[in-house]
Amino acid sequence: MKVKEALNQSYAVFQYYFPCDKVLAKRIFKSTVHSTVALIFCLIPKVRDRLGNEPAMLPLISVMVHPGRRVSGTIQGAIYCTTGLIFGLAFSLLGRFLAQRCLGSSWKVLEEKEQFATNYNGYQAALAILAIFEVIMLFFHGWMRAVSHHYFGIVFPLFLVVHFAFLSPLNDTAAVIAKSFSTPFYLGIALSLFWNLTLFPEFGSTYLGNTTIEALNEIHHSINNAINFFLSIDESCKTLYAADTVSSARLLKMKDNISKKVNTCNAVMEECIYEISYSYMSPSELKPITSRFKDLSTYVSAVINACQLEFMLLGHKHNGHDLLNIGTEKEIHHADADKLTRVLIKLRVHVFNLHKTLSDCFYLIKVILARDFDVHFEKVRVPKAFAKDDFPHFDSKNDIPTDFDTEKYINELIKALVEFDLSFREELSNIEEDLLQPNDEMFLLASFLMNFKEITNTVISIMKTAQDIHYKRIDRESKGWIRGKSIWFMAFHKNRSIVNWIYGTQRATRSGTENESLNGGNSMKFEPETVPLRPNKQEEKVLPQQASTYMTMNEIQGREPMLPTMSNNPMSEIKKQQSIEIVKEKSVGWFKANMLKADKTYKSCKNYFRFGFQVAVALMLSSLPMFVPEARHWYIDIHGAWVGFVCILCLEPSVGGTFWVFFLRGVGVIVGAAWGYLSYVAGNHQKDPYLEVIVSIFGAVPGFYFLLGSPYIKAAIIQIISIYIVMLASVIPGSVKGSILQNFAKRCLAVGYGGGTALLVQVTLFPITARDQLNAEIAFSVGCVAEMELLYAAGIEGETLHITLTDQKYDRFKELSEATKAALGRATAFKGLTRQEPRLKGEYTELENVFTQIIFILKQIVERLDNSVLLRRQYGSAISEELNHVVYPYRRQFVASMVDVLRAVQEALINKTPLPQYLPSSRIAHRRLINKVRETLKIRYGAQLRASNRPNSMEGSKIKITRDSDSMSSEDSDEDLGLVMKTKDDHTSKERAFILKEKFLSWSASSSASEEIIEYVEELVELTKILVGVNEFKYGFLSRPLYEDWAAEAVVGFADFVNQTQTTHPPPTTGTELDNDAVAEDEALSLEEDAVSSRSSYLGPEQPMALPDDSHISRTLARMASNTNEATKRRASSTWRRRAFSIGSGIGTDDLNKITKVHTLGDSDSGYYDDNMSSDDGDSDDELPLALKRIVSRKK
Repeated sequence: MKVKEALNQSYAVFQYYFPCDKVLAKRIFKSTVHSTVALIFCLIPKVRDRLGNEPAMLPLISVMVHPGRRVSGTIQGAIYCTTGLIFGLAFSLLGRFLAQRCLGSSWKVLEEKEQFATNYNGYQAALAILAIFEVIMLFFHGWMRAVSHHYFGIVFPLFLVVHFAFLSPLNDTAAVIAKSFSTPFYLGIALSLFWNLTLFPEFGSTYLGNTTIEALNEIHHSINNAINFFLSIDESCKTLYAADTVSSARLLKMKDNISKKVNTCNAVMEECIYEISYSYMSPSELKPITSRFKDLSTYVSAVINACQLEFMLLGHKHNGHDLLNIGTEKEIHHADADKLTRVLIKLRVHVFNLHKTLSDCFYLIKVILARDFDVHFEKVRVPKAFAKDDFPHFDSKNDIPTDFDTEKYINELIKALVEFDLSFREELSNIEEDLLQPNDEMFLLASFLMNFKEITNTVISIMKTAQDIHYKRIDRESKGWIRGKSIWFMAFHKNRSIVNWIYGTQRATRSGTENESLNGGNSMKFEPETVPLRPNKQEEKVLPQQASTYMTMNEIQGREPMLPTMSNNPMSEIKKQQSIEIVKEKSVGWFKANMLKADKTYKSCKNYFRFGFQVAVALMLSSLPMFVPEARHWYIDIHGAWVGFVCILCLEPSVGGTFWVFFLRGVGVIVGAAWGYLSYVAGNHQKDPYLEVIVSIFGAVPGFYFLLGSPYIKAAIIQIISIYIVMLASVIPGSVKGSILQNFAKRCLAVGYGGGTALLVQVTLFPITARDQLNAEIAFSVGCVAEMELLYAAGIEGETLHITLTDQKYDRFKELSEATKAALGRATAFKGLTRQEPRLKGEYTELENVFTQIIFILKQIVERLDNSVLLRRQYGSAISEELNHVVYPYRRQFVASMVDVLRAVQEALINKTPLPQYLPSSRIAHRRLINKVRETLKIRYGAQLRASNRPNSMEGSKIKITRDSDSMSSEDSDEDLGLVMKTKDDHTSKERAFILKEKFLSWSASSSASEEIIEYVEELVELTKILVGVNEFKYGFLSRPLYEDWAAEAVVGFADFVNQTQTTHPPPTTGTELDNDAVAEDEALSLEEDAVSSRSSYLGPEQPMALPDDSHISRTLARMASNTNEATKRRASSTWRRRAFSIGSGIGTDDLNKITKVHTLGDSDSGYYDDNMSSDDGDSDDELPLALKRIVSRKK
């Protein structure tokens, strides 16, 4: 037992430091077998003679095109490598042909030493031509690697062929060169495909079914836990669900798990285009299902976010403090938990019934897809969330009946959704009026309900697609496996697939690196070694914030002609001079236009030029002796080709090629060369090749582990190749003689010379630091968020909107969202690389934590914007479409405030300039918008509702209030703002119908997301201040601590004053609700008349008010006092200091009435406020500045 425990403990420790799963172990085994067989072929003399003059290329290419990836990845690598070989061989033969012409007719007869002695000038000219071709090839190599990491598989074999061919003797014929650099490469590629298909094949089409089921499992599990969490507000919910409620932290972690599974599924789907599969179903038939995963994951994340808000609200109620320990004040803390609890108790049964049907249908989708795409049923997770689960479970394919009725379950889910929609509307229409007002509780509830409904609609859509797939599979199975199965090649499915098959699927987003393309997508995830740069054209395309500074040819030629001038010359001379001026002007215009185009091209391709120049300079510095007649023989004698090989692998087009990366690759070369030396010595200097091969295997296995299961791909490649190169350099007889020890020393010299040159060039010649890129990516992300806010805010100029989100805007929003997520992913990687860079300004650890929080905040903002846009695209927005002519100034103020803050943060990060001390939050503007919506709804519906609630006051009344004679002719007249007053039931139903419309619920759900975005932006501002600083007042009144003491004293005096006035004007129950009970009945009747008489002023451009009318001062103070008394218990003066608007000097009491009537935005129709704000129901939640509080406190 002790031995077993020791072994288990050792295995656990090994897995901790060197994690390895079954998939990775199989890939390591395949790659090791492939490279070992290639080595054995090189050790067999008869086979070696067939490989040409460069047999060592066979194990080299076996490492570059390894079989340790899926079939699709191996096919892609083989296609790219073959392409590079063909072009490289053609280019090298052309260069050698021209060089041989410089040597004359003696190039076949004389060797290079004889050419140097007898034909020095011709020999020098030949090497110069080779140098020119080498520089062209190197620049092209660097350019293509910078364009896309996919092209590394093409240009690296091209470099190998050209570089090694130019080192070959010039008296070799083209046939010898073609054989030397064709046979080993093609044999290695063929062996890679053979082992990939025979040893543990991983077909992408089969793997696609597995990843799809895993993604569905994760989404299903998250939905069940999220709804269980949201409904579990008391002990009675435990009777509905069998599973316990998960913790809030674990629930939030499920969002990341869903994102990883969905991204993996999409990556496998894209990879399948390189495969040829033979099956019943084509992998492309899963595309309609996987394409909905993104929207579905967005809705699930929104439900989880609603659970988080509920947790914060209920936890804040019970514990009295912020459980998440976040410094920013949360709007949800001002909500009423009791109201939310009462509503949830009414709706819980209806939500549960729909959830149960949804879960059963979701499980059915997984079962159908697992059967149709030959996935083992062990991978299908059975839901165990419900206490009473009578849905049948399937353990194998045979358990599913052939006449399985999927249409029945689809209809049941649709029926359950309709019943849920009707039942929750009925329940909400019977509750108190204040529960349906636009407030934080309603926003939270709408966020959950609308996203839950959209999850159900998406599942219905997926289920219909799965039903079609199931019917196709049954139909093809009925034909037999010969006629039913087909050969599927997704590359020719459509034109887009052909383009992706040729150029790569991720070339536009540049979401991968060369390392990821080399290892074929490992199953173990680590921090990346290098990170790709953002395409230069992306910022210009996605964020066109500045006007174009370039002039086109038409603009230059389209200038107005110069006015003729008076001259004493004859007419012919004047015409001749004018024609010369015209030609001269056109020439200058043409030259300017082309110079501007060249400048624009350089700016858009700057990174490509930079890395191409780096590669050319570094390789020519390390390979210069091969083009110098006096040093060429010495360079070949020290295996100079190894120097260029190491140098090219140490150069990186991405950020991260620092000393640490060079050190790792240097260690890989030395370790590999040492193991090759050990293998050669173990084989008794080629006397025992069997032991030699076996010892080399033990060195190759760790190398393939780091190649396939770690981010250090190129270090592992150099290490494995060094084992074979050093050993074969001593085994294979050739022109370069040397012992094993000499070859080991030459290999170490190569890494010192070539790697050191690469490091020197990359650090000194146009260096790019990860810290600068980190700031740039974050600033770019903030700019994208600001642009998305502007796209989302439609109609802020008061225009009439029928569609608030057009297809064009939605497509641009998706493009911005994808660009932001990609930028945040790069920023996360840059954050880790910055830790490896030298820093002179102190430790980086604290700043890394700040960047981590900033990236997290931006991800949360994008997540909520995505959800808001999906809801608006699906349902629209009642406020933007129907009340926009009233509330658009408030919406404009909110959007402007939000965008201004984001732009300030963006520019501060780009320019590294401090933020201003007072950067106002959008919280106040958003609260004013909500208050205006509540006030508008109250004016339009409040009078009718109060009148209907009065006993016998309006019974039998036939009074109607219409906007015009045709207002009732419309079918949707109940949605118009001018409603019809009928009986009590009709009044109530019409008011509730508008409140419960899906458009209004969509706006309410978006408002919940907007409140969270505001809070995140506030935190973003505070974190940015840590990075760039803040411009504080160094002198004057604002720099004194007396201000805080004065503000605290003013608040205390203000609260005491309000407490004395509460006897005559009692405040409402909460600080965010309007008081309905204090309105007199006769006041309500007068409001009904005012609603008609003030219609024209109401429909005009309304503008937000800073403060209500003077008759409402005491009411406003009472509302603020209720907040003050509650907040003083925890933090007396700090809360009010944060909510301070301005600082004013003493103002007379007579001026108070004038100040309260000032409107903050534009022109407004004061008649509307004079007519409709005369009652207490028109109160606004806008707060008084501290200066006015000081005045009121002095009045005591």
